[in-house]
Amino acid sequence: MVAFSILVNLGLWQLSRAEEKSEIEQQVNQREQFPAISLEQLSDQMVVNPVGIRVHFNAQPIKGKYLLLDNQNFEGKVGYLALQLTRSEGGKMVLVERGFVAAPALRSDLPDVNWLEQPQALNGRLYRKSANPLSHDLQLEPGSVSRIQNLNFEQLEQHWQMSIEPYVIQPISDSWPYAQPWQPVSMNSEKHRGYAVQWFAMAAALAVLSGLLLLRTIRKGATHD
Repeated sequence: MVAFSILVNLGLWQLSRAEEKSEIEQQVNQREQFPAISLEQLSDQMVVNPVGIRVHFNAQPIKGKYLLLDNQNFEGKVGYLALQLTRSEGGKMVLVERGFVAAPALRSDLPDVNWLEQPQALNGRLYRKSANPLSHDLQLEPGSVSRIQNLNFEQLEQHWQMSIEPYVIQPISDSWPYAQPWQPVSMNSEKHRGYAVQWFAMAAALAVLSGLLLLRTIRKGATHD
């Protein structure tokens, strides 16, 4: 019964994730049709759920505010997601994704990144990664470039002693120098539904096997009587 309950709950969880991903897919598709807006036009409601919103702004790089988000994978390579702090024309402090950078052979070494150094007009889309309930602390390693384990905006604000917008801007440019592996939906809703079917099928198979074993046990007991 315990195993059956776990399998059913896993199936229900996958269905709930499928519904959540379906809503995100629809929202992102709708937002792709809208023209880009300035960061100053973002409403509080948009900031709560920023994924897929297209924006344009003039990015003023902040020297020395560079991050390497650890444990990233892209096309079979292990590396980092390079992020750097910029200031918008309206004074907002925002993180811009530079992109994926492969990790050096030695853990003690950090990769060289071609950071933005001059002001640049950028078009991009907003995103905020889902928090990992098992590991969400920033775990920042101080240095000229800081390695972090999770993008925890609150802890980053405390470390840098400044207010930072709670999203990342992923530039949209054909000439961007680094790969941009982040996608609005890493696993689409259909895959979640497929996994749900598998969990329910396993639960059904377990129920059938348990029923057959129970029936066999009852028959054996009746024979002995």
